[in-house]
Amino acid sequence: MNKRLLVLLSILAVLAMVFVGCGPTEDPPAPQPTDVPAPPPDAPDPQDPGPPPSAFGEAPMLADMVAAGELPPVDDRLPEEYKVIPVVDSIGQYGGTWNAVTWWPGAGNIKMKFYDPPVRWMADLTGYEPGLLVEMPEWTNDGKTITFTFRRGLRWSDGEPFTTADLQFWWEDLAKNEDYRTLQVPWWGRNADGSPIDMQFPDDVTWVLNFEEPQYIMPYVLAQGFWEWEPLMKPAHFLRQWHPDYDGQPGADGYSELDQMDRWFETPGYPCLMAWCLEEYRAGEMWRFARNPYYWKVDPDGNQLPYLDYVRVELVEDDEVRTLQAAQGRYDCTFRGVQSPTDIPFLLENADAGDYRLVPGWMDGAGAWPGIMVNQDYHSDQQYDPDTEPEVDVEIRELLRDQNFRQGLSLAMDRQRVLNVVWEGIGEIKQFTISPQSPHFTSSEEGMQVYERWASSYVDYDPDRAMEAFDAAGFVDANGDGWRDLPSGAEFTLVIDLNDWGGERTNTEFLEVYRRNLQDVGVRVLINNVIGLPDAGIRGNYGLYMLRTTHASELDLWTYPDWIFPVRGGGEGSRAFPQQGLYYQSGGEEGWQPEPGSPAYRLQEIYRRGLGEQDEQTRNELVWEAVDVYIEQGPFIIGATGDQPKPVVCGNHVRNVLEYGVLGPLAPGTPGNSNPEQYWFDN
Repeated sequence: MNKRLLVLLSILAVLAMVFVGCGPTEDPPAPQPTDVPAPPPDAPDPQDPGPPPSAFGEAPMLADMVAAGELPPVDDRLPEEYKVIPVVDSIGQYGGTWNAVTWWPGAGNIKMKFYDPPVRWMADLTGYEPGLLVEMPEWTNDGKTITFTFRRGLRWSDGEPFTTADLQFWWEDLAKNEDYRTLQVPWWGRNADGSPIDMQFPDDVTWVLNFEEPQYIMPYVLAQGFWEWEPLMKPAHFLRQWHPDYDGQPGADGYSELDQMDRWFETPGYPCLMAWCLEEYRAGEMWRFARNPYYWKVDPDGNQLPYLDYVRVELVEDDEVRTLQAAQGRYDCTFRGVQSPTDIPFLLENADAGDYRLVPGWMDGAGAWPGIMVNQDYHSDQQYDPDTEPEVDVEIRELLRDQNFRQGLSLAMDRQRVLNVVWEGIGEIKQFTISPQSPHFTSSEEGMQVYERWASSYVDYDPDRAMEAFDAAGFVDANGDGWRDLPSGAEFTLVIDLNDWGGERTNTEFLEVYRRNLQDVGVRVLINNVIGLPDAGIRGNYGLYMLRTTHASELDLWTYPDWIFPVRGGGEGSRAFPQQGLYYQSGGEEGWQPEPGSPAYRLQEIYRRGLGEQDEQTRNELVWEAVDVYIEQGPFIIGATGDQPKPVVCGNHVRNVLEYGVLGPLAPGTPGNSNPEQYWFDN
């Protein structure tokens, strides 16, 4: 009996196994909770499979650190409101070191790769989008209050939270601190009377700016280059240890160490918000940046960016050496490492041997390269005193302000000769403008017509008309020696400052052509080489020059106004109206007040209207109105050629490089606006 029962049970067990094997394959229903008491919190659960797999990917070097307990999991490192970055070509692979180069001891062109402000230029340069902000700023109905909302959960590269308390530290403990002169209230942070605006920091992610007048431009200022957001990017938890108000050091002398340490591009370990943060620095030699484990961007598949582990930058100040090394394939990708368009043929010849390509579609964006600024505020002494100013200074300034004289300077220029000698035919003959790619013009057909009218004004090479214009200005040969004299009859030499803005070789070759052009129409010329001289900047900043070589380019005149609007002076806005710009910037405390109805007066009035104008198209039309002033009463800056291509050299292994950009103006943050954190190497 017992045997039969055992056999029967065995048969039933086998049949049950067969039926189970042939049955449906769906997962069994989830177990339901029971009333069994839970184990103590510290008791291990033998059936616990561990944390669920992350929805995010991360670099192997970071995964190893997580496994070693040196970093939190990637889910805990990313903010709640991360940003998804579209890739140009493909999802990338992790690893590799981006070898780059700079000629700039301050590494300014490298800072353009680490571009992460609150508001940023779009990759296609057609406008702006949120960066560190979760959405674009909001204005009150009267336009006087702007509210910024940052992404929740942002962290510095050392894992400490980034909050508006960091901005409050910058504003109250640094910018408005009269004892700390390294940082000051920025130009956009003042009311019309020069007083600082009111700022509020109501919670961790909200930043409120209150202006006395409507202000619709300021958020976009922070999108310009590295220099507008950089002063605000202060990790308070890191810098307080050197701030006298927090570390107990008495007096203003305590700020020297703070100033030394507050350099994210020279202080290894300085917490940053960008894709790569400084790991090693050797002054005069190199920088090495390592990936930020708390970076707040991911690709469309959820992989934390950047793809590349490191960025290594070497300092090479010699142009020819950089070009030769680029042709040898030394740099993985360089955007401003090779400067001159005339190097393009040489680079193309060596592309196969160097295993690189020249990325098409990148332009310098020059509105004038080279160009000449005609100083409307000329005086010969930095300590200007109108009561003791020499009469000759006044007469020279009036001549420089005479439109006939300036038109004569433009008509005397043989631009075709400049194009051939300086650029070997690369580029276009044109009058000074800002960058042809500017949305002020490219956004509409009418805008393009305004641009073409500006670029073609007074651009013909016509020595006869030039001499007629000089005669109309009273700039004639009064003593019969063959050279034109001041209207008073006094002998005159036109002094042109040769600087390296746009390149020493470029400006030297240009002035050799232009000097002959001016001599042909009776103008005595002296080329004043100020390259490397201590007073080179002072002469430009404070209006101590007559004419000065330049490289002109810009995309947004409301955020970087200096090429057209005289609203800044001194070291920030040394263009054609340095003293009248200083008057506007200082609220009338410094500089020269424009005369009612004068060009500077009209341009400043247009700029004030633009700041309070909410509609973007209307602001573009105000730019066109300012351009009309330059055409009708100008030129104030004289262009020779422009719109040259820019050599961008990238190895054939580099992926996701955008094939469009503008590199002449630094303000758009190129190539950083195209998200280099999604570059990757396929080898």
